[in-house]
Amino acid sequence: MLKVSKIIVLLITFVYILTGCTTDSKNIDDQAYAIMVGIDKGVENKIRLTVQFPTYKGGGNGSSSGAGGGGGGSEEKESGQIGGTVVTSIECSTVLEGINLLSTSTTRHISLFHCKAIIFSEQLAYEGINFYLSDFARFRETRRIATIGVCRGKAEDYIMENKTLIGENISKSIELSFAQSKNSGLFPLVGFTNFYKSTISPYSQAYSVYMGINNFKKLENENKGQNPPLKTDEQYYPGEVPKKGNKKQEMIGTAVFNGDKLTGTLNADETRYFLMIVNEFKHGILTVEDKKHPGMAIPFDLRPGRKSDIKVRFDKSTPVIDINLNIEADIVGIQSGMHYESLDKIKELNGLLKGCIEDEVRKTVEKVQKQMGTDIFGFGYYAASKFLTIDDFEKYNWVSHFIDAKINVSVYTNVRRTGLMAESMPVRYRTKTAK
Repeated sequence: MLKVSKIIVLLITFVYILTGCTTDSKNIDDQAYAIMVGIDKGVENKIRLTVQFPTYKGGGNGSSSGAGGGGGGSEEKESGQIGGTVVTSIECSTVLEGINLLSTSTTRHISLFHCKAIIFSEQLAYEGINFYLSDFARFRETRRIATIGVCRGKAEDYIMENKTLIGENISKSIELSFAQSKNSGLFPLVGFTNFYKSTISPYSQAYSVYMGINNFKKLENENKGQNPPLKTDEQYYPGEVPKKGNKKQEMIGTAVFNGDKLTGTLNADETRYFLMIVNEFKHGILTVEDKKHPGMAIPFDLRPGRKSDIKVRFDKSTPVIDINLNIEADIVGIQSGMHYESLDKIKELNGLLKGCIEDEVRKTVEKVQKQMGTDIFGFGYYAASKFLTIDDFEKYNWVSHFIDAKINVSVYTNVRRTGLMAESMPVRYRTKTAK
């Protein structure tokens, strides 16, 4: 009988616990889930905090139909309604105080549990962002995989342009836009936890996606009466891509940190080679000039053949770093029409591709090493194995010695496929009238 009574008491206890009858429980309907947070330097206080959250109208997912894509009346613009979301800004001393103050003018508690991105302005990043990172690090509602970004210009302006043109779900739109990093290889993705760890790590330094606004002013509308040259490089930064139409938001390049302070940036091309070294490059198109036919291009579809092989050794106290990359490629175009599909010509393309990638990887590492003086590649993790203890490694101060390191780069390329064509055929023109 006593045994049965104990079982009944345990069952009642479990029922009470599992029903969620606690004083700090919160109903999902009582929350406004921030999807993007921006931090700029303030005017009358330390920071200007910008928060975007969906209105839950038109299906409850932040659909653009609720606010006409940001093209509503003056009342909607004053209230910050943009594409089925609300964008609100406030000046405050700390991030969490700002969110707390915003609750005085919202009908729901603003939660960070589903925040997709935390964006810092470039101006604030150059001064240091550890004060604001620590707020997020200690706060239990912070989404640990939220993407960290640095905005070229104001983070507030970037978030004001955050609306979806394809589909209606703004949250899914943000996630898919970040996923383009794997398709293009032109910007990195770093979650909050990894970024914060890198700012305090003795093994490597932090980096993040570089973003900004493109006002469509880089696209020339008139031909100046001459044949344009072939430009195969993509040395673009946010706002510099010559385009028109689509979203004004642009993610391209890498923001490089020394500790918690922004120390420089990498353009689109440099970012591609950086991602190859850190094993984050998945896929991308690289165009090289045909050496036998100047002015004509050969685009390749690149992907990693295997993970990068990095070895660190020491010549006395000077680090020597060997970087070995394995890249596979498919031919996706031959403008000259030359029969590069033959085995002997494939070897020529391998040599062309190898030389191009090796040179650019070497230049990228040198820029980060010499100009910025920081190790975003994580070479410190490989160097640590050469020390007996962690204390010995930390006393060595890897980041200060990395500037003097000797870098050796070797790239193995393998053009594996020629696309859907086994042989290039010349274009045939009519030379005379048939009889």
